[in-house]
Amino acid sequence: MLSSPAVTRARYDARTAPSQPRADRAPLCTVHDLLWFLYLYPLRVLSTFVPRSLLYLIGRLAEPLIQFHWRRRSEKAVRWIMTARNCTASQASRIARQSVSNNMFGILDDLLLYQTCTAMDGKEHLERAISSGKGVIVLTGHFCANRVAERYLATAGYPMLSVHNQTPSNHAEGILGRRILLPRYLEFQRRAHPDVVYIQDADCTLKILRRLRSGGLVNIQLDGLAGTRVVEGPFLGTSWRFPAGVFDFARLSGCAVVPMLCLGRSSGFHIRFSPALALAPAASREEFVTVNLPVFTRALEKQIADHPEEWRLWTHF
Repeated sequence: MLSSPAVTRARYDARTAPSQPRADRAPLCTVHDLLWFLYLYPLRVLSTFVPRSLLYLIGRLAEPLIQFHWRRRSEKAVRWIMTARNCTASQASRIARQSVSNNMFGILDDLLLYQTCTAMDGKEHLERAISSGKGVIVLTGHFCANRVAERYLATAGYPMLSVHNQTPSNHAEGILGRRILLPRYLEFQRRAHPDVVYIQDADCTLKILRRLRSGGLVNIQLDGLAGTRVVEGPFLGTSWRFPAGVFDFARLSGCAVVPMLCLGRSSGFHIRFSPALALAPAASREEFVTVNLPVFTRALEKQIADHPEEWRLWTHF
């Protein structure tokens, strides 16, 4: 039996992994670095003048290499998927491979500026939450279509301030990747998604509260990188560390928390908003976390249970 939620003060990442090893102990260059170099330079340039169908064809041709590169993480993910979903090894292996494939195409979609939204369900839930005037936390998990959906929603009149990590932990990269390629990728992401705040920013909390108090939208990934304070609790059959800040923002601002699910690719994706979470009031920060963490995690666990192959973090341990 997993323990009750507990708030601790330390820095962890979304995959509950230990801190990044020192850069001088990493290899100079890895296969991961080579793949990111090809993505950020020749493939990115190519994407500016070739049709999406050709870009996807390149992705399909490259997929066997990507699957081979991620094979060890996929093997580890199979055991976790079997436990979390109570499924067979064959079913878990299929989910892991499909998750890797969807993640790859999601990264390719970041190169494309045009999107096709096939459906947006539950918009009334978002509108009702906005009408309260206290702002809305749009709660998501790491699903492959998130970024392309956020770009579409911004053009549709629903801009969101997205909260991200500026220095994600990645043990597959070398010194080249950490010092040269990662800054280039972050700059590329900032141009593609300018409405972003990083948890490393000194004004991160202020920017989020300012957006909420103006009645705006803030997108926070519940399964993402935690800041200096974390909430530890059960999730998908294991112990997970969640960002404590999302609970502070909800408690202090009185904003609504609306789960959002984004599925598919830029060629056709589906956005679904659920009713705002029914949060229980509490006298203290700790009590608020204790009574409401299960409400948050149940919403995300249901999304993952319904669409396991679209969740990116199975293979990110």
